[in-house]
Amino acid sequence: MRFLNTLIIITLICSVNATAQTQKFGSIDYSKAINISGKQRMLSQKMSKSYLLISKGIVNDNIKKEVNSSKFIFEKQLDILNQNATGSAIKLSIKNVKKIWEEFKPIIESTPSIENSSRIMQLNTNLLRASNELVLSIEASSNYNNQFFNNKNQDLINTINVSGKQRMLSQRLCLYYTGLTMFENKKIDYRRILTTVFDEFDSVIGDLLISSYNNTEIEEELGSVMSMWEKFQLNKRAFLNGEFTLEEVYNTTNELTKSFNKITGAYELIAGK
Repeated sequence: MRFLNTLIIITLICSVNATAQTQKFGSIDYSKAINISGKQRMLSQKMSKSYLLISKGIVNDNIKKEVNSSKFIFEKQLDILNQNATGSAIKLSIKNVKKIWEEFKPIIESTPSIENSSRIMQLNTNLLRASNELVLSIEASSNYNNQFFNNKNQDLINTINVSGKQRMLSQRLCLYYTGLTMFENKKIDYRRILTTVFDEFDSVIGDLLISSYNNTEIEEELGSVMSMWEKFQLNKRAFLNGEFTLEEVYNTTNELTKSFNKITGAYELIAGK
């Protein structure tokens, strides 16, 4: 009887450990994995934007650092995600990101020029799309595990994804605004993309404002976001026509990215409690 009881206890311990491991993305929480993979989307746009600005002759230390740091962090975070990846769908998504990155990286490391900037504009969306598919693969894995273990946290995981995507949209706004001023023959196409990004960014702010997960810190940061965004929101036509200075768009979109990084981090902390 004592042997049987011991065996049951050992089995229960193993079961608990297996459960804990299965509910995590490798050695990290799913909330952190969503946040990290979400940053990859933003970095794809940030390094592209900075490269275009340098090509256009707008060069300062901050912009130079953005290209190098974004490239370094993108590679490092992709390595972290790869080390923790489980499941064939996630591994395939990482493989797809790596394949496009191998084509994209030599261009982002090349001497900035109008010709190479044009190639960046052709490729950046492919890298962004692959990075987004990786986020969705991780989110789908999280959803499966949350259902299996009857965890009610999935809605918060989705909120982290949505909030994190705002960082990317902030940088994509500046990227295509810059492209609008550089490539006359692509103005119609870039304005169409810029309009889509503008509208999505604007609508999500409203959705996050009414999130049931908001605390005082998040609400205050969302207030700062609305204050910064208002000048573009009230002058949408001027923005889409390229009437703001590049310096103002660059500075404001960077500040919006920082704010949404704080907001997304705050949601991640709530998920970890």
